[in-house]
Amino acid sequence: MDILKQVAELKEFLGKVYCFIEDNEDSFKDGVEAEEMKNGLWNWMQTLAQFLPEP
Repeated sequence: MDILKQVAELKEFLGKVYCFIEDNEDSFKDGVEAEEMKNGLWNWMQTLAQFLPEP
């Protein structure tokens, strides 16, 4: 499989996880924990985007 395709799929998956956390933020005991996870995911998505060609 093409490495760029794998990177794009991983970025898309992380985006889905980000949205899931955002949609269920009230379910977390600590809102700070959810924000930290979202920030971490966002950083990974931005890093992965650097390796993908512009749309």
